[in-house]
Amino acid sequence: MARFEPFSLTPEVIESFRGQKQIPAHLYSKEGQILIHRKENATDTEIERLLRFADRGIYYNVDDADSLGIKGDKRSIPEGLSDARLIGRESAEELVRETTDIMTRLKEQAITADLARRTKSTLGDVFSRFESQPDSMIGLVNILESMHDVAGAYDVQLAVKRTVVSMAMKTRGMNAVGMRERERMSDLVNVTMLSALFCDVGTARMRMPTGTPLSEEEMKYVRNHPLMSYLTLAHQEEIDPRVKRNVLVHHRPMRQGLPGNNYPDIKTLLSKLGQLAESYKGEYSKAAVVTDLNRQIAALKNDLPYDEDANIIALASEFASLTSEAVWRPAFSAERAVRMIINNSYFTYADRGIREFLDHTAISLCDNKKILTEGDFAILASRTVEGKNYFEACQITQASRFQSRPGVDRIAEITPVLRQSPRIEFAGWQLDTIRPDKRFAHFELAQDDTRRIVYAVDPLHDPELFERLTSLVAGRKRTAADQVAAENHRETKKPDS
Repeated sequence: MARFEPFSLTPEVIESFRGQKQIPAHLYSKEGQILIHRKENATDTEIERLLRFADRGIYYNVDDADSLGIKGDKRSIPEGLSDARLIGRESAEELVRETTDIMTRLKEQAITADLARRTKSTLGDVFSRFESQPDSMIGLVNILESMHDVAGAYDVQLAVKRTVVSMAMKTRGMNAVGMRERERMSDLVNVTMLSALFCDVGTARMRMPTGTPLSEEEMKYVRNHPLMSYLTLAHQEEIDPRVKRNVLVHHRPMRQGLPGNNYPDIKTLLSKLGQLAESYKGEYSKAAVVTDLNRQIAALKNDLPYDEDANIIALASEFASLTSEAVWRPAFSAERAVRMIINNSYFTYADRGIREFLDHTAISLCDNKKILTEGDFAILASRTVEGKNYFEACQITQASRFQSRPGVDRIAEITPVLRQSPRIEFAGWQLDTIRPDKRFAHFELAQDDTRRIVYAVDPLHDPELFERLTSLVAGRKRTAADQVAAENHRETKKPDS
């Protein structure tokens, strides 16, 4: 877990930054949101502008102590990973240009075959540069850093981040299961990247609300955007049907029938697609659309046990959104965004999807900083053979680069408080009914597929839960110490033989 300490923005510090001509690290609010971005070749004006934040309270990540000239422990990265940066500024600029052109055109006309081919070629070039690097499977997916000084509208920024994160997740997931066929790998990754870039194109013709929280009617309207995006692409035969399917279902990462946040509703989706296919039937100009509508209807009726691309694009979308500044809130840091994704995962993503995100991509997006580490508290979910769900508060005893698979000690059984609207999520935890585990049973999640991390406890955002779990751990340590003391006392009282 990232740890933040107050940072003194003194005149001496400002002078030091001037001498280096840079702001050497991100600086944060107390909540871990980035207030000031790291910047190379910073001007004197940009550096002096930092003083306006002095009264608000500025914090630094202790892992950045060396960069800021603060004496501290040397940063270490998880074993098996590399600090090599994989996303060059030129790739970010190229994607921003291409995406800006797409969004601009779609406000006035339908997507053309020429634009579809050009976009596919651009994404293929970006992937080739990424995949050809020696550290492509273990290096940093530094898209947030690369995008920092690249101008682009909000929807463009989201699309580019989503596309790059999707590329990394697809590539590393395939590598993890031993796929080496280059041609097939390139094809599958390109489909995922095109899907990620196009999945929100329908919003170019929608009046998306910008306030928060959204009303029920606004939420219903927003949840139409996968269908709108699909219909923007459906006529274009140059676009792979797999891309169109991904666009249509990119907010349906969970299997049908499970309680969760999938949208649009499957019955509504099938009904609307069927109505459109019927209304277009017989129109020569709509023949390609009708063909694809029927293809998508048939695919939707086959309930996939795990839809990899839907999970990848949904996860990449959430990360892109949380790390982008919106009208209604500032951007969150990468580390905070990953924790928020974990805490939203139980009712939103398939178990395999969130595991692969945490194990193969999340640390790389966070500058090789562990999100879950030794001593942190986490909530695990498990299900009995009868289908009953249990939630266990645990403390992490050992964590590696594979963040979904730490070793944990169970502290207590705990019950969540659920919020049903506008989406199903954890609204809190019932601390008055918590049931401590006197044994502190140990589990190695690398060998236990029945348990899944569904909530990362943050002392800044969950102070009451954090304090309660801390007190339970402290109480156990006191009990253990008392037992040792009592045993030693008995030993000293034994008569000499």
